[in-house]
Amino acid sequence: MKPSKQSKAGANDDIGEAVRLLLYRTQVVIREAEQRAFDLFLQNLVKGTSHLSLGQEAVAAGFAVAMQPGDLSFCTYRGHAHTLARGAPVEQVLGELMGRDNGLMRGKGGSMHLTSVPHGVMGSYAIIGAHLPIA
Repeated sequence: MKPSKQSKAGANDDIGEAVRLLLYRTQVVIREAEQRAFDLFLQNLVKGTSHLSLGQEAVAAGFAVAMQPGDLSFCTYRGHAHTLARGAPVEQVLGELMGRDNGLMRGKGGSMHLTSVPHGVMGSYAIIGAHLPIA
């Protein structure tokens, strides 16, 4: 793909094949997990409601690639994709949505309160702006 004649190509335009592959793989993992979460929700297996990121996978993938070791993230109620993009296992994210012991928080947080400190996800919060004092 070449830049249009109107755009100015910069020295850092090419992110490289490895990063492009990582972005793609991350988006696929998020899409599959979110689709599975939706299917589980329709089967009444998700506790409470669930705010999905279907169609918005690239945002979380790009965010995660830009993060540096030691960076922490705080999410809003739509935090599944960002949590997955930071490397939290799909099984644990889905387990949390279903209120199971294998969930990130042993099934106590649910969809809108995902937290995974080992992955740098310091929480997702149902009330917009509630995470600001913590950050």
